[in-house]
Amino acid sequence: MLSKLQKNFKFLNESSDYKSDFDLSIYEFFHSKNLFSNGVPSGAPELMNAISDCSQCYYGLQIDSYVNGCFHDCQYCWAKTDLTKSNQWNNPMPVPIDITEFWKILYTIFETNEPHALRAIIEKRTPLRIGSLSDPFMTMDKKYNVTLEMLKILNHYDYPVVILTRSHHIVEKRYLDVMNPKLVAIQISLPSLNEEFTKLLEPGAPSPIKRLEALKVLSDLGFWTTVRLNPLFPIYPDGKYSRNIESDFSTDFFSFKSIETLYEYGCKSLLTGFVHLEDQVIKLIENKTQINLYDMMSNELKEEGPGFRYSNSEIRKYYELIKEECQKFNIEFTTCYLGLGEPYYWKDQDLWDNKDDCCNIKNRLESFKTDTQMIPIVNRLEISNVEMSYFQKRLHSFWQSFKSYFLKKIFESSK
Repeated sequence: MLSKLQKNFKFLNESSDYKSDFDLSIYEFFHSKNLFSNGVPSGAPELMNAISDCSQCYYGLQIDSYVNGCFHDCQYCWAKTDLTKSNQWNNPMPVPIDITEFWKILYTIFETNEPHALRAIIEKRTPLRIGSLSDPFMTMDKKYNVTLEMLKILNHYDYPVVILTRSHHIVEKRYLDVMNPKLVAIQISLPSLNEEFTKLLEPGAPSPIKRLEALKVLSDLGFWTTVRLNPLFPIYPDGKYSRNIESDFSTDFFSFKSIETLYEYGCKSLLTGFVHLEDQVIKLIENKTQINLYDMMSNELKEEGPGFRYSNSEIRKYYELIKEECQKFNIEFTTCYLGLGEPYYWKDQDLWDNKDDCCNIKNRLESFKTDTQMIPIVNRLEISNVEMSYFQKRLHSFWQSFKSYFLKKIFESSK
């Protein structure tokens, strides 16, 4: 298993224009601890918008430098929820991907004429998303350097990147030295400025103030930075803003005044997405906060089934109020629909400051000229090796296209 990595590494260092001094012995450590039970995790980027409800995602080409865990331990993380069921999450720690496979893919596409399944996407420099499931800047990267090596490789090939992180470590010199502000867009996740609440939600993540300080450094250096206020937790029970329902109950999860604080730390763009939780996650958060989340829901939604969610009208009001605050401080606003379903992609577009991109990167960074939404759905299925017959792929493609067209028309007509 490890001999393949060593062979790849030797071949690439001899053949590629990029030269690496990466220490492969880290894989020996993980192997010795029996943490590669299914082999070294693949270093190949994946398309997440092939068959999921993320079909409208602009940056669906994604990779994580570490998998099967994250030390930030966010209570609301859906990856944590899913992988915990199969005992794969932090058991006992995240593991590194095969960085030689990642390097070999870019080498093959940019330095040879050999065929590759991802050539059509990567050759166009379709932006790569890093950090969807596991934070790339966990403290462990100080020791194992997989994220650092990935950034070096991407920088060598002038490849555009969207980075998602909750970590202040991103502003360490060794990372900044290999990140080009013309190629790298950075999204810093910050669900709340309430230190106590954030510590309960994300017990292993850096504090909000450390993230704000990192945001200021990145902004001052000219990086296109976005704060992800996601998940957005409500202040009042459902109906306060949309139906003027009076309530003596309120939380300090979020404050509209926090938008001014983000401005003071150089926030250029704010992306928000309303919280939705499964039952088991609700119980975890309720145990930590001593707040009954179910009591905040409307009676109608309680009757519809399990999970924590708010009415569409209330979510919309939060978005409108946040946008108003953003306008006061010249912060661009957008929303994220992932996890809420495709209707949310269409219904809130009128609030976006950048109608061409819900992540608000296109037209802000010149290197972001293409995206995964441009890839025909049937091609996404083929690239992702989805087990469907030719007919099934065509049928799925037709259905997805029809559904999107139908939803678009519905929300266009409602404006």
